[in-house]
Amino acid sequence: MELVKFLKDIEELLGKDNVISEGHGLSMFRRDWWSILMLREALGHSLDSPPAVIRPGSINDAINVVKLANKYGICLVPYGGGSSVVGGAYHNGCVVIDMSRLNKILDFSEEDLTITVEAGAKMINVEKWLNERGYTLDYHPQSFQLLTVGGAIGHGSTGSHSASNIEELVLSMDILLPNGDPVSVGPGTYVRVSWPDMRRLFIGSEGALGIVVRATLRVKPLANYYVDRAFVFNNIVSAIKFARDMAIRLPGPYRVVIHDKDSSKLMIGEDMFVALIRIRRHDEELVNAEASIVSKLARHHGGSEVSQDLVKRWRIVFAKDYESQLMQLVNQGLWVETIDTATTWSRLPGLYAGIKGELKEVDGVIYVLPRITHIYLNGASLYSVVVLRQDENTYWRIWHKTFEITSKVGATITHHHGTGLLKRDYVKLEMNQQWELLRKIKDVLDVNMIMNPGKIL
Repeated sequence: MELVKFLKDIEELLGKDNVISEGHGLSMFRRDWWSILMLREALGHSLDSPPAVIRPGSINDAINVVKLANKYGICLVPYGGGSSVVGGAYHNGCVVIDMSRLNKILDFSEEDLTITVEAGAKMINVEKWLNERGYTLDYHPQSFQLLTVGGAIGHGSTGSHSASNIEELVLSMDILLPNGDPVSVGPGTYVRVSWPDMRRLFIGSEGALGIVVRATLRVKPLANYYVDRAFVFNNIVSAIKFARDMAIRLPGPYRVVIHDKDSSKLMIGEDMFVALIRIRRHDEELVNAEASIVSKLARHHGGSEVSQDLVKRWRIVFAKDYESQLMQLVNQGLWVETIDTATTWSRLPGLYAGIKGELKEVDGVIYVLPRITHIYLNGASLYSVVVLRQDENTYWRIWHKTFEITSKVGATITHHHGTGLLKRDYVKLEMNQQWELLRKIKDVLDVNMIMNPGKIL
């Protein structure tokens, strides 16, 4: 009954065309890209649609939606491009707020190198708009075609290299708190401040603490000069030592991916441990100097240079062919899960050994394909593609085993995919006392517990 009253009030405010409560338009929001939901679909199971979808056309509309949701006790889930692979945008029985109409570019400053956009704007469209003017966010995650600005912030996601984490791009953002009050967080035009940085409270919170409606992001001029390098190593430990030295010796961003033999064989058709590097800058002299240093470092750690065409081959797979490869496996009765972990350099070999060895022993696992995708001064991310039977029990065994491995080694189970429904119990244990602090903040901000319940909190 409260839902009916809520939707009636929303229709009066936004118009009936912006409230979906039945039909195909509703079923389009039955899931995000969480692979367990997609697997259930592939196995012929039906997925419930959300009770309703609301499409605000302005920030003021969104404010009214949240305030009315509090009045009637209706839980809400913000939905951008639906690209979450952990169930972060899954409706979970709540009303969905489709942010796609809040997609405008509001301001762009070439001198200050900033762009202000609404949260429903797709990253691919913002990037195209910037590229036409000679600028870039330099942010290209695999979900690039779907991902929105608000979704990237909400899930704490990364681009394809180590200097494209979303927290490094956000100067400020406007949030609707769970009671509907708008608040701006971040230094914005101040560039940097010494008072507490409230941005990180909301980045990665998946809408549990409020809805991102607008953001000001850093941009930079396009750098069109680049050099590719590819090296093969005898083992993963040598490749890791090479990556560590790169992080020490060269300034970021680091466009590096290191495949183990199985990952290399399936992804780019080469049966070897391979490190693929792209060095991109504005100045040819600097790029060439860095390329020379990279080659020396690789040789120092036993690496041998091979055709740089492997870099382009990988970029094609990353950008275009992954979905077609997935469908080939699905048609063979298999399924694919991706696991994002990260740890320090000293723990990385142990993390790799655990993921590679112990996951392969899980009943129903066919392949484990790890690669190092983001390197930092203190460590790196180990991203693993797992090919498995189309079986839910196998899926959950993989994740339980992964958490056993990460807990034992001292690694995180979430580098950039977010928490969602999938990882909430694992993240609670990882965060330890931090989770209790976050819980207290949630209790203060979301008195009626309406914002994306059941996910990170």
